[in-house]
Amino acid sequence: MILSTTSGDFPIPPEVASRLPQVPPVPDPAAPDYRAQRKAFTEWLDAAPEHAIDFERLRRWHLVQDQLAAEAAAAGRDHVVTEDGLD
Repeated sequence: MILSTTSGDFPIPPEVASRLPQVPPVPDPAAPDYRAQRKAFTEWLDAAPEHAIDFERLRRWHLVQDQLAAEAAAAGRDHVVTEDGLD
């Protein structure tokens, strides 16, 4: 698995990937079937409270990893994807 950040793409270690919540991809507004994708995603999100929690956990993890990757790039270090931001 690969994590895409504003600082580049980074491999996600298997031990981190195994802890990530299973969330369907956010619909792409440029996709030809965007409305159907958006409807399916919204239905999934509304189907159980845990879905919204998982989505928020994954979103927060992405934000933290993006920040850590930017800090590493600014300091001239390699970024290694971690679980930071997941809990």
